[in-house]
Amino acid sequence: MFLLAWLGLHTLVHAGYPQPASSFISDNQRLHYHVLGDGHHTVLILGGGPGFSSWNLTPIQQHLAQGYRVLLMDMRGIGENRHVAFEANQLLNQWVEDIEALRRYEQAGQFILVGHSWGALMAQLYARQHPNRIARLVLINPVDPQRWALQNLVQRIDYRRQLDGLTTDADEWAQHETQDTASLIAQQLTQVMPTYFLDIEQGKHYAKQFSIDDFSLHINHAIWQQYQQNPIEKSDLEALAKRRPIELINCQHDLLMPEALLGYQDFLTDIANQTLDNCAHFPWEENPTDFYSALDRAMNTNPPEDDFSDLSDADRAWLLDDSGLDDLVKALAATQTDVRFLAPFDLSDHYSMTNDITLTEQSLETGWADLIQCHHNLDAVGQLQIVYNPQHTRQIEILSQQHIAFAWVEGASVQMVNLQQGAQICIHAQTWALQKLDKGYLIERGPFMRRFLDGYFPMHVELTINWPDLSIKTTQIVPEPQPGLVVKTDKNALQIDYYFQGQLKPQIYLNTSPRSLFD
Repeated sequence: MFLLAWLGLHTLVHAGYPQPASSFISDNQRLHYHVLGDGHHTVLILGGGPGFSSWNLTPIQQHLAQGYRVLLMDMRGIGENRHVAFEANQLLNQWVEDIEALRRYEQAGQFILVGHSWGALMAQLYARQHPNRIARLVLINPVDPQRWALQNLVQRIDYRRQLDGLTTDADEWAQHETQDTASLIAQQLTQVMPTYFLDIEQGKHYAKQFSIDDFSLHINHAIWQQYQQNPIEKSDLEALAKRRPIELINCQHDLLMPEALLGYQDFLTDIANQTLDNCAHFPWEENPTDFYSALDRAMNTNPPEDDFSDLSDADRAWLLDDSGLDDLVKALAATQTDVRFLAPFDLSDHYSMTNDITLTEQSLETGWADLIQCHHNLDAVGQLQIVYNPQHTRQIEILSQQHIAFAWVEGASVQMVNLQQGAQICIHAQTWALQKLDKGYLIERGPFMRRFLDGYFPMHVELTINWPDLSIKTTQIVPEPQPGLVVKTDKNALQIDYYFQGQLKPQIYLNTSPRSLFD
């Protein structure tokens, strides 16, 4: 039985993408895609069918482009990429690798995947294959992995076709074998697409903007067959949900409801869901106000807390700076955490961190300053993260990296995998550096530590505070200068080198008066 698992529409005068295409190479083939926005995080929107062009999702792309870099493309063999070579029996795997090739070409550390209908399953298939490349999943009127929602879909479509006068022949579905492919697709556009709208007249109007080039019946059949051979399992979704936010946006009147929602809840009992009224399968067209509010909420859902229970001992070599992981620290509180200063050691053989903070006139008012932080001689481990306090750190970006297979910004953290000997990374961010006091200012950093299970490794931290063209004086340093804590100062900067084990939370007191501890 042939049916469109989803269809999509939008309010462009002519069908197609409104902006010129960019291109990249995947498996020696050139594919076209479309880019809007220039945010720090990269979103890929995945359309449905399977086998339908994705230009109808342009309104979602335009909305998200206000805060993200947003990508949209037709999959290999479809729409404007319909002439790209493919093997039909391997196409689903090829789609996964095409998405990965696009991510690498875009130099995106991770994708935020927004999938509509079948596109929700496509997002999960990519995430299953490349879990470290995913920041979050937002699934709009999704087909459920077990395909419960498809069991009664043909009957629901046929009922609406007859109810709204789209056909007078209840047996017309059985006649499709006598039609050529072009005629069959044209019939689906005029008689099936409108049934996916709450307002059938709105569906008829938008269906006129599509042509038979927007859909591949051959690919639709091939992809469903390949998905059924290796569907998303409960364990797949549970693994993704462990560290990545997954949120559903459903419409109360969607033809896939309520079976689709029940299917996801069967896999994840507490999966986040927003159900909208006054829409069916295309909420950005039918109820844009409520839909975009729901989408914005879904894009900002906090990730689940990770108990790190699945990590190896080596992966527990967490590097924490400005840590917000208070619960993790408390759980290991049996270990002595007081800082112990060491004699200066050779930095070529030990982990070392440099922090360069630049204060401006604006910093004195807002507390925010520029931070350049570099980590040298990181441990050669399979997985490592640098975690920042999200209230005190913003606009994080990676400036450079060496001997690290993959690194990306994830929320208020930098994630790294497959580090080799001598690995290093430099990061730029805005940091809330200055706290106003009754007299002067306080800079408090850390905790800095290099922890492994129930112990600490030696580490070196260089902290430099620059205040060019400002009349700032240093009045107190905590801990005080001592062996292993070396201070250098001049009228425009303060540099402190810390050699230590344990948890270090340095404090530096400043004021704008002429009195100075180091004059």
